[in-house]
This record gives sequence, structure tokens and C-alpha cells, in this order.
Amino acid sequence: MSAPNELTMAPAAQLAPYAKTIALPDLDLNVFYFEAGAQHRRPLILIHGLQDEADTWRHVFEPLAQRYRVIAPDLPGFGRSDKPRRPYDVFFYVRALLALMDALNVSYADLVGSSLGAIIAEVLALTHPARASRLILLDGTLNIVEQPAVNPLQLLLLPIADRRYFEALRRAPQAAYDSLRPYYADLDALPQADRDFLSQRVNARVWDEPQRLAALSIRLRLPWFLAFSARRLVRRIPTMPVPTLVIWGEQDRILPIGNGITRAALQPRTHLVRVPRAGHLPHQEQPAVVLEALLEQGHKPAA
Repeated sequence: MSAPNELTMAPAAQLAPYAKTIALPDLDLNVFYFEAGAQHRRPLILIHGLQDEADTWRHVFEPLAQRYRVIAPDLPGFGRSDKPRRPYDVFFYVRALLALMDALNVSYADLVGSSLGAIIAEVLALTHPARASRLILLDGTLNIVEQPAVNPLQLLLLPIADRRYFEALRRAPQAAYDSLRPYYADLDALPQADRDFLSQRVNARVWDEPQRLAALSIRLRLPWFLAFSARRLVRRIPTMPVPTLVIWGEQDRILPIGNGITRAALQPRTHLVRVPRAGHLPHQEQPAVVLEALLEQGHKPAA
């Protein structure tokens, strides 16, 4: 069975004018990204989550670009960036983001991460604090205290189960769309244009075999990372010098808001913004609330 020709990964319409690609020679790959805003403005990097792309920021990108130099990449392995067959893990993505910053002559930036992107941003801020002027975590953190237990047997069976799951979704476009429901407080409440975009995008993703394999690589390694490396890094959070804002959807069923509450309490002077009527992707469901929080944070002086 082959992918229908219309299932492409075209940028969201409002982001298309900002699409760019850059080579990262040290990593031997090309990265797709959106960039807008004057070069002299404070850089802000938007980092998407697992099985997502930079288009996830489509509702906040242009408003943020009125104040910042905004850069939103597709992480390697996803979207329109290169997807080489290789191990993917959090530390690889930290290296990739640092390489992207160097290639774009960005010495430091405000880092905004969603879900897995929040974990990547947090690791970058902890290991390279001089490169992060601020840290904004959306429904993601190293300090996960509420999550389903992972059975080692499930990890062993994951490659087979994942392939079969995607094969089933390729035969059922509506089922592929419905697979998004856990990530939203109310998928049906989104504007029709958003629902149409998400339906097209998720059905493009399920046919993208290199992206599936990249996501699988991360999912296989992430539990071990959280169990070992993350625990060591979490000990540094209370003394981390990077000012931090935590934004969390109150109805997040992927990572419950208890994780956000605990993370905010772990670092002094960290503010938690609870987003009502939002699930795991509050920047899509309640972009005005998220945008207000991001802009308010930008007015505060750095610690």
C-alpha cells in the first residue's frame, strides 16, 4: 500500500512565507525551520514535541515575531527536516539545537518547548545555561512525577506494536484523526480550519516511515533517559540560573498538571500558568492565553 499523493507535509498557510532550510555540516543533515522578526531582536526558539512539527506554533508564531526574532525548527527526524536512520535521543536534539543556533549566529535565546520539546529545552538550559536566556516549559519537564508505569516487556514489543498500529492507521484516515483526541481537551471544539489541517497533517505523518522510525527510536530510549540521566539533571533545577515559566493545560491527559505544579515548586521564582479548557497542546487550544503568558514573561527582567 502506498501513500496517497495528496498527503504532503506542506507548511500551514500562515507560516509558508517564513519557511527556510539550513545545513548543519557537523551533524551532516539539513534542518527545516520558520523564521520571522527583525534580526536585532531577542531570539526566541520554539521547540515542538514528539510526532509533531514546527507548525504546532502556527497560532502564536506571527504575534511573537512582532517582539522577537522567532525561530521554529522541525527537529531532525520530523516534518521537513532530514530523517537519517540513526539513534535519536534527548542529548542528540540538544546538540542539534546548539548547532542550529550556531549556524544562525544565535549566542543565546529564550527557549520555548512543548512536551518532548520542553524536556529538550530544559536539558539544554541545565547543561548550557549561557545559551538560554529564559526557559518556558509547555506541558513537559524532566521532573515527571505522574506518568503511566513502563513495563520493560512493553518496550521489547514496541517496535512490532508500533508498526502494526501505523499500518492500521494508514488504512483508516478517520482513525488516524481520532488518535489525536487524547492530546486535546476537546478536539471537536477547535475551529474547522484547525480540524481540517490536523486531519491532513496526521494522515501525512502516518505514511512518513522515516518519521515513524525516528519517533520509535526516541520512545525506546526516553524511559531509560528519564530513569537515569534525567534524575541527575533534576538535582540541578533548584539552583539553575535560567528564569523559568511553566505553562500547563489543566485537562492534560498525557502529562497531568501535577507535573507542572511540582516542576514550578522545584525552582525558586518560577511561575506556573494554568490554562483552562486545554489539554497537552495549550498553544493550539488556547493560544491567546499562552501568548499572553509568553509576552508577560518577556517583560520581566532576567535573574
